[in-house]
Amino acid sequence: MTRYLAGLITATAALGAGVWLLLAPYALNYPSGSGASKADLWAGAGVCGLSLVTILVWAREWRARLRADGLLPERPTARPEAPDEPLPAEPAPTIEDLHGLLKPLVAALAADQLEHAGRRSGGTTGGHPKEEQ
Repeated sequence: MTRYLAGLITATAALGAGVWLLLAPYALNYPSGSGASKADLWAGAGVCGLSLVTILVWAREWRARLRADGLLPERPTARPEAPDEPLPAEPAPTIEDLHGLLKPLVAALAADQLEHAGRRSGGTTGGHPKEEQ
C-alpha cells in the first residue's frame, strides 16, 4: 500500500512543481515574450499534464488493488445479465380488476359523505353544535 501512496505523493509534488513553472514568469516578473518565459510555460504545462496522468494511473491501480484485497466493493455492472429463460408475461389488467380496486374506495367515500350529511342535519354545522334559541 505504501508504494501507491508514495507514487501519489510524488506525482502530486510534481504537479506542484509544474504549477510553479506556470506561475514563475508572472511571480518573478520575467520580461514579456522572453525565451525563458515561454520555456517555463511550456515546461510547466508538460509537467502538469504528465503529473495529472500519473496521479490518475496511481489512483486507479490503488483502487484495483483495494478491490482485489476485498477492501472495496466490486463495481456494479452497467447492465444486469439477461436471464437464460424469459420471464412469464403478466396478464394485462382488465376493467374488472379496476372495478375490484375502486369498489371499496367508493363505498368508503359514500359512507363518509352520509356521515357528514347526517352530522350537518343532526345538530352540528362545521364541527360546532347549533346554538339553541
